[in-house]
Amino acid sequence: MLSLASESRIHNSSRLFFWIIILNIVTALDTFGFWFGFFTETTFPIDELKPLIHNFEGYYAWEKCFVVPDTILAITTLLASIRLLKNQGDLLGLLLITASAGAWIFLGVLDFTYAINNGMYTLGHPFSYVLLSIGVGLPIIGSMTLWTLYKVTQKTTATRK
Repeated sequence: MLSLASESRIHNSSRLFFWIIILNIVTALDTFGFWFGFFTETTFPIDELKPLIHNFEGYYAWEKCFVVPDTILAITTLLASIRLLKNQGDLLGLLLITASAGAWIFLGVLDFTYAINNGMYTLGHPFSYVLLSIGVGLPIIGSMTLWTLYKVTQKTTATRK
């Protein structure tokens, strides 16, 4: 694993890559936090939201379908990130973080379009802001990850020639 001392000695693109990997770890852990808040009703208080959400039962069933895919995505992101913290050139880690970045983009866009089409941002409840942060944040994180991977890979390829 990279220590702070060794992290400071690596070049700028690797430093950026290091922080993008940290961001992916935080995103994966935040995904677990979302589901904890959802099922403990910390962020998704059923009694408050039921009268606000049109077709609440359908929405609740739809939302619960994401538990397993989100968990797989978060675990895959953590696995990739840990491998890449140990070795930034780890091919399996690079493959998995690339797939995870695409999945974060897909998940965020899916959540954003669903929320826009179903009035989830106009509930007048803090849960709307949680949904907005997911719908906007995940595509940004996924895109930043892919852009960073491209830049780091491009720089690595250029130095090998």
